[in-house]
Formats: sequence, C-alpha cells, structure tokens
Amino acid sequence: MSKIQKQSRRARIFFQSLFVLTPIVICYYWLTVDTPYDFLTSFGIVQISIDIDYLTQLPLTLTTRILAVIASLFLCSIIMYALRVLINLFRSYERNEIFTLDNVMGYQKLGYCLFYWVGASVVYGALMSVILSFNNPPGERILAIGFEGVDFLTLVFGFIILIISWVMKEGYILADENCHTI
Repeated sequence: MSKIQKQSRRARIFFQSLFVLTPIVICYYWLTVDTPYDFLTSFGIVQISIDIDYLTQLPLTLTTRILAVIASLFLCSIIMYALRVLINLFRSYERNEIFTLDNVMGYQKLGYCLFYWVGASVVYGALMSVILSFNNPPGERILAIGFEGVDFLTLVFGFIILIISWVMKEGYILADENCHTI
C-alpha cells in the first residue's frame, strides 16, 4: 500500500468519525448547556459564537433547547454533506484513483458547500437569536442578522476550491485525450 493510500485511509476514517460524532456532540451540547452536565464548554472543548447570556435572561427551557438542536442540525447537515464528499474523495484516493472525473466533481461539491455554509450560517444566526430570545418579555426579543469576516474568508476559500476543481477537470480532459491519441 502506497503512502497516498495509507494517508487517505487515515483521513477517511477520521472523516467518518467526525460524520458520526458531529450530530451527537451538537445534540449533547444543546441539551446540557448551562447545566451541571455541560462538560463541553466548561473544559473549553466547544466554543460557540452565540452569546446565550446576551440573548436570554431566563434559563433555557426544554422547548428552547429542542428548537436550538433542530436549528443546529440544519446547519450541521451542510457539514455532514461535506464530510460525505470528503469520505468519498479519500475512498477514491485509497483505491489509487487520483485524477478522475468523480474526484473533480467532489472538489466542486466541496466548493459549493462552503457557499452553502455561509448562507446557512447567516440564517442560523438569525434563527438562533429568535429561538434563544423568544422567552424574553415583549420588547426584549432579539433578531440579529450578521455577516462576519470569517464568512468572507470562507467565500474566498470556496472560490479557490472551485478554481482547483476547474483546473483538475481540464487536466482530466487532457489526460483522457492523451490516452486516446495513437
């Protein structure tokens, strides 16, 4: 087994682990945040950009927690899709299929995932501000919509990945033409 195949296998196993753990950690976080069982934030394992104390003055109710889980899983679905694409990509590398049209399409899907991530994170932030402040008294409920510098950087990375996929596609086409040249 070549070095590429070995490292691809390790990466695939890592991404498969993340694929399983991500929704579990999200559910655990929202069901235990601000409780004695909140080990993720108390040990600094998870840091969320949403300031819960700013958005609500009351303890989180079970309904609020469940709505937060659903909203977070909505955003998580994009991560899950990207992880699925990465798993397929590294499975191809494991089979020593490096320059294939499927891999090109995988890179293209990853680039689009970053665009989806930015759009969904804006919606997610607004949705979470409403969910977490819903139990506040009237006049103290919050709707916060934001676009941060990290979102811009994510869009730039998305464009870079799309350009790489385009270059890989052109390379695939040239390699395919060379195979058929006599």
